[in-house]
Amino acid sequence: MALVENLINGTGFQKIQFEKIERLERLRYEILRTLSPSTSQNFINIDLYRRKLAKMKDKQINYEMIKLLKKNDISEKIINSCPKIVKKLSGSKIFLQRRAHVIIKTPGNKNTKTLPHYEMMSGISPYTYIIWAPLHDLEGDDGGIYYLDQRKSLSIIKKEEKLYGFANGEITLNTKVNLKKIQIKFGEAIIFNPFVMHGNNFFKSSLARIAINVRFQSANKPLLQKDTDYFKYLKLN
Repeated sequence: MALVENLINGTGFQKIQFEKIERLERLRYEILRTLSPSTSQNFINIDLYRRKLAKMKDKQINYEMIKLLKKNDISEKIINSCPKIVKKLSGSKIFLQRRAHVIIKTPGNKNTKTLPHYEMMSGISPYTYIIWAPLHDLEGDDGGIYYLDQRKSLSIIKKEEKLYGFANGEITLNTKVNLKKIQIKFGEAIIFNPFVMHGNNFFKSSLARIAINVRFQSANKPLLQKDTDYFKYLKLN
């Protein structure tokens, strides 16, 4: 099934390949240099940094994340690494999340689990797409990422609305998910629509997981609660 058709009427999510991986490589380098300034100018081993993160306490990781406040161009650099895909979905004039999220997850039961959720819960519009990309390969049990296809996601939402008159409550948040982990390599991403339920399960690894995600939609479509405080206008070349 073609990408657009699948994201609208199919599973609601799909693995994609970045078209301009060299741009993504440069962005990874810039992020790592910001997080770890002592990194050699000519050599990056992201797994060494991931191993270091895995041993850090929450307070230390928070301090690491604050370093990224100086970088306000991550969103554009992600989008410009896959411009053809973005144009196909939303055209060349888009609303783009002002600051992309860089997420660090450390192994173990304490930090890795995220309850099932979908992006509409946060007030973005139904025309929004989300790109989620790890900054390294995710194989074996070091990922923990899962997605429920759109049909199952909507059935859970509708069931809760029918029973209680609202969604986003206990049925959604307590959905039991036991799916095969998604295997994904650096240079690939998952793109999904805002109705797809997703989250993280516990994972076992000696390395932390570092990923980036960003949201965008057509500038010709209406915004909801997340408006221009959250999004900015961007015209793609």
